Amino acid sequence: MKYAALVLAVITLVAAAGCNARKVPAGEDYYQQAEALYSEHQYQGAVENYQHLIDQFPFSPYAEEAELKIGLAYYKTGDYAQAVASLSDFQRMHPTSKNLALATYYLAMTHYKQVGLPDRDQSNTLAALEQFEMIEQRFPESEFAELAHQHIVVCRELLARNELYIGNYYMKRANFRATESRMAELMENYPDTPVAPEGLYDLGMALEKEGKKYSAAQAFTALVMHYPQSTYAAEAKAQLSGLKQPVDTEDDPLRMVLTESGFNPNKSAAFDKTGAGDELSESGGVASGGYGADGLPNLAQASGQSSSAPPGKVGPATLRTIRLSSSDPPLSVIFDLSGPVAYEQKDFKGGPGGATLVLHLKDTTPADHLEQHIVFDKSIFRDVDVETDATGITVTVNTTAVSRFAIVPLEEPARLLVTFTPPDSTVDQTVNSGL
Repeated sequence: MKYAALVLAVITLVAAAGCNARKVPAGEDYYQQAEALYSEHQYQGAVENYQHLIDQFPFSPYAEEAELKIGLAYYKTGDYAQAVASLSDFQRMHPTSKNLALATYYLAMTHYKQVGLPDRDQSNTLAALEQFEMIEQRFPESEFAELAHQHIVVCRELLARNELYIGNYYMKRANFRATESRMAELMENYPDTPVAPEGLYDLGMALEKEGKKYSAAQAFTALVMHYPQSTYAAEAKAQLSGLKQPVDTEDDPLRMVLTESGFNPNKSAAFDKTGAGDELSESGGVASGGYGADGLPNLAQASGQSSSAPPGKVGPATLRTIRLSSSDPPLSVIFDLSGPVAYEQKDFKGGPGGATLVLHLKDTTPADHLEQHIVFDKSIFRDVDVETDATGITVTVNTTAVSRFAIVPLEEPARLLVTFTPPDSTVDQTVNSGL
């Protein structure tokens, strides 16, 4: 009997030992095993253990870090698709995590590792830039902020070079409208990159090839103003000499040429397009279409009227002052406004003795101190008459003989810049004394 009891005890002990050997690991066991594998660069095994932890112990204190480490492990093995998915999930599920800056940085780097040359698709560059900029904005004091900034500079230049590459592709195929669009987008988004001077020069050349001489002159003037030390500044001056188009610098010509190309450099979209008049015909009318034969923008014609701003973004407004621009000699008259307005051209007549432009500012009232008749004694301007009715203000601008005009709506503060070009003989004198 004693022998039988002893055997039974031994069997019981062996069974108990077997049960202990088959004990299911706890969350901490999976975590420690995963960490050991991760430190030994055995990332596949680490991912498996992290995933077991998450699946079986979702409320474990180690679960959040396991989710992060899975994304980092995929990044380190070059499995960028899985890394993007994992790190994006971490961002979404843990918006207040202490490791959010780290996760955002490696998500950005996952895209950054996949960026292509300037002649390739730049979707990963854009994605990386978005994440790096998020770090600068949300975590400026983190250890990743300076690294993010360095990568932002590279990403922006890559995107600018991509625009330049595509623009040059269109330029070589004489698709100057497409070139204009690409170069204007480059200057809208990346004016601080090393390729900006070349992009702005190409924008001017595309506009000139399209016959848009006035806008081309704005582009070349902007190049000389903003990038005077670039190799393209001297070439821009040479182009300006040949164009013989005076540009009023009351406002930044880059801002105006981008507005004319359909962009808004200040991104507030108070105005979206520029209207302008063309050279006077023998009948005193204004040509229709986007640009006239002399390369100046026309007012968009719609039943004889043109509006400067999209519905819902204008008026009511106050016309505060009417003044000449600060250029010497002034070539523009400035309507200072309290906000954006819609306008229409009512009439434009002229001849050897002078010209008259009539504009109607919709839903606009004059300031109390605004005079109804303002006399000018400079440049090509004579006087301005202001009439008010229930629909707005009608402004009549009288000048000496002019060959053309352009209307540029501006903002911050809101203004209408109405630029007149003198006859060709006066243009030659103005250009030769300028840039």
